[in-house]
Amino acid sequence: MANGRPPKYESAEVFHKAINEYFKHCDESRNMPNKAGLCIWVQISRDTYNEYKKRFPDTIKAAEGFIENAWVQRLAGTTPTGAIFYLKNAFKEDYRDRTETDVTSGG
Repeated sequence: MANGRPPKYESAEVFHKAINEYFKHCDESRNMPNKAGLCIWVQISRDTYNEYKKRFPDTIKAAEGFIENAWVQRLAGTTPTGAIFYLKNAFKEDYRDRTETDVTSGG
């Protein structure tokens, strides 16, 4: 980013405040928080979001934890399919279908 424009959020504190405003908005409007909505709210692209993961790792991890928890809570509802889909896509590392193949016993 040396030749680009300066970052929108210079400090983790300012970025964290903007993220908390998004979560408050979601709560008040009864919308599920998500990564795309967060990017729109804080006015950054997905690429910038991924750069901020390196720059403000604790802030992003906390935000993703909040989002993940909201979707996990939704799994207790009567139609958890949407929550399962979101978790598998937004948090691929933790929520994926796994198939295990036994390659050592010969069958």
